[in-house]
Order: sequence, then structure tokens, then C-alpha cells
Amino acid sequence: MALGGRLFALALFGFSVPALAYPILHERLSVDPSEDAVLSDAGQGELSSALRTPSGIAVAPNLTRPADPRTLYNSSEIAPFQPDRDTRRPEVERYDDPFSPVVTPFKRSYAYDAVRDDYRLYVRDSELRPIHLGGEVNAHDDGFFGDLTIMAAPGAKVRIPTVGPGARLIKLTTRPRRDLRVWRDGADNWFVTADATGRIRLVTELAIEREVFASTYDDVDWSRLRRVPLQPARHRRAFSKVARAIGIARHSMRPKDVVAKMVAYFRSFAPSAELPAEHADIYLDLALGRKGVCRHRAFAFLVTALNVGIPARLIHNEAHAWVEVHDGGRWRRIDLGGAASDLAQTSQGDRPSHQPPPDRFAWPKGRDSGAELARRERREAADSSSSTDSGEGNEPSQPSPPSVAPQKAGAPATVTVDAIDHDVFRGLALKLSGRVRAEGRGCEGARVDVVIRVAEEERVVGALSTDARGVYDGSVVIPSSVPTGDHELYVRTLGAGHCGSGSSL
Repeated sequence: MALGGRLFALALFGFSVPALAYPILHERLSVDPSEDAVLSDAGQGELSSALRTPSGIAVAPNLTRPADPRTLYNSSEIAPFQPDRDTRRPEVERYDDPFSPVVTPFKRSYAYDAVRDDYRLYVRDSELRPIHLGGEVNAHDDGFFGDLTIMAAPGAKVRIPTVGPGARLIKLTTRPRRDLRVWRDGADNWFVTADATGRIRLVTELAIEREVFASTYDDVDWSRLRRVPLQPARHRRAFSKVARAIGIARHSMRPKDVVAKMVAYFRSFAPSAELPAEHADIYLDLALGRKGVCRHRAFAFLVTALNVGIPARLIHNEAHAWVEVHDGGRWRRIDLGGAASDLAQTSQGDRPSHQPPPDRFAWPKGRDSGAELARRERREAADSSSSTDSGEGNEPSQPSPPSVAPQKAGAPATVTVDAIDHDVFRGLALKLSGRVRAEGRGCEGARVDVVIRVAEEERVVGALSTDARGVYDGSVVIPSSVPTGDHELYVRTLGAGHCGSGSSL
């Protein structure tokens, strides 16, 4: 495929299963997962057979089945988060969830707790500390099973997702059997190391205090909060304008009142096809313009929180972003909305959906929360199942194409692809990097869409954003529905700042 003057072959590998040569007779037996939850360790031995949770009965993954290649994790990096000005609402985002109960769309993949002078996010304390195995799921906990596959290599640290801040690792088993160690950094990102090479299926039993999912904030004094390091002077000057717009002041308000005001303000943002650019400062552009989807809201909230003295983190995965705040006792998850219209994800099967405690913060009319997105997905899955059962709807539904914003006026952009994976599998990540430049300068904050052309159809399979040098570097997931064969793939942008549109074709 033609990419910026080079020729790449995008070979997508499929999988097939040979048909059985003779019939196998089965006798249907009734299954009662609640019996496994009572018996606990009766069954596979290495894990509890089932967990009784507030969300329903979660049955342990079947250790005899092959690993699902769609849940392969092989990256060790926590790349800096670069904010962008593309405030359009995503129509469809790809997502996979290895947990039971399913936490869609809140799989905790990347966490950041610090902001550089140029507004890139990073992990302040990157030192890894071991996560010890053991304990039990207590009455005030939520229990989960995890089931994913890592690509291991001696000395390599593979980043894996978890269900929330402060999760505990109760049990762990692997297929094939390997000695693994699990680690976390200062922002509670999880990593795995193994003295082996190849794919390893990792099945876990996790526990987490249920209160971390309660969107609220305890009434504590400022002195009870963890100390937040002094932020860059540029940020403090910008924050003073945002604080006036929100109506918050540390000297005259309690922390819980500041957080409540901030949640209401950032939940009121709206997606927009108009690029916010008024102050030559991306934090001010987003925070004062009140435009953006989940990642813009979470970024602006984080900068505001750290400058007012509220310990906070930005969390994101491939489909959604939100924040965590610490109230002196625990980290709490707070969703600011801005979720995509739809998800393209694998079926959750018979796994229950996680039901968190009530959200104590008000939502504006027309809420676009992650919880609402999950409810829509469950309804659509149920409707699809009903249509299939009734013999209707045999054709699979196709996700709607992404919305297109007006092209940015500016000098035409030159878009290049400098590096790209050559081995590509459906349902797995494709890593690529390159540059967007115009008038001899890099284009900062530009959204770069990755497009695959199958026959005469073009599909946007993901998007990346450029840093201050105009460099994009990341991964997108090739949809499982793409047929095997050679297809053309290219990248394009609508531009940002002084840059207009351009593509690698």
C-alpha cells in the first residue's frame, strides 16, 4: 500500500478451525453459577469458580480454552499524553474488555498524574513496585476476574489494564504455566514481567474497594489532602483565569465544594466541529471555550485540579477518558462525560456488567456519560440477540462512519509515515509513527486519522494526535471485520494551528 512514497503490504491474517468429521452428541445440563459462588474454590482449583458481586455472579474464565488473540498486550510504554484541539464527538470507538464483571467503558489502561510545561501529561513517579499476591474479596469490595494475553520477553515490562485505582491481586494463573511478577508505578499503572518468551495467557482474580467507584468527594480540610507539587508558572497564570470562570477559590471554599463546582463545569462541555483557538494556550482554549469530548474535559480538569491543590489523575483507554481525585482517604473515579456515540467491541457473552454505586454529582440535560454509553451497548446487544433468535437481522450491523469537521484553513500540510508494523493481525494493534508539517514547521495538536481502504470502501480505524514537533506516534486496532488480503492504508489530517489539511497519499 502506498504510504508517503513507500510501498507497504498490509497482510491481515485470519484464523480457521477445521470442521469435525463426525457429530458429537451433547446432553444439556442446567448450570447454576450461584452454586460455584458458594463453593468458591471447588472447580479449577487455581481460581475461585465464581464470585458473588453486587453486579451479579461472575464465573471464572475457562482455563482449557485457547487464549483470545484480541486481548493481546505487548506494549511497555506509557507515552506522554498530548492534548489536542479536535473537539468532535467520535461516532464509533473500538474497545475490548478482559474483565468480568465487564467495566465498559472504564477499563483502566493509562494513568497520568503530572503535567509538563508544554501541557504533555506524564507519570511523576515511574519507579515500579511489586504487587503482592494474596488476600480475599471482602464484604466492602467488588470482585473481578481478568483474562488477557501478553507477549512476553525476558526483561520486558508489559503494560496491562486493571479495573480501578488501588485494585488488589488475589489470585493469578497462567497458560502455559510461567513465573510472572506484577508491578505498579506511582500513578497505579500495572505491568507484568516474565522470564519467558512468547504468548502467555494471564487469568487473575481481583478485589477493589467498592467506594472508589462512587462519584463523590468526602468533606475534608485542605490539610488532609496529599500535597500537590507546585505547578509550572505558565499553568498558574492560565489557571487564575479558569478559576474565575468556574467560580472556585481555595482560600474561601472547602475541597468538596471546589470539586463539585469543577465537575459541574467540565460536564457542561459540548462536542464541536469548530476548532477552539483563541488564547494560544490549549488549556485556556479548551477550559474557557467549554468545548470538547472526554479527553479534553479530563485534561482541563486535571490541570485545574493540580493548580488548586486537589490530587488528581487523568485515566484513559482506547475509547474513553475520565479523572480520579483523592479526598484524603481514597482515590475516586469521576466521569466527566463526552463519551463516543457507539462502541465497536467484542461480545461480553454471559459476563455481567459492573454496576457501580450511585453518582452523587448532577448531570446536565442530554448526559453523555460513560455509564450511558455502556447502557446503550447492552440494549443494542440485547436487541441484536432478540433479532437473531427470531430469525431476523441476519446481516451484521455496520458502525456509522466518523463525523467530518470542516477542513482547517492554513498552509497545506505534508503528512509522512516514517515507521509502521509490517505484521498486522485483525483485532490487534498496529503501531505507526510519522510527522505533520507545514511551512517548514511541525503542526502541533493535529488529529491524524488512520484510514484503511478495502476495495472501494474507506474506513477510519483510529486516530492519533501530534506533539509540539508535529510528530504522531501510537497504535490503532485493525477491526476484526476487515477481510484478509492486501489493502491500502494511509493517514490524513484536517490540520491545526498554522496547518491546513493533508494526507500521506
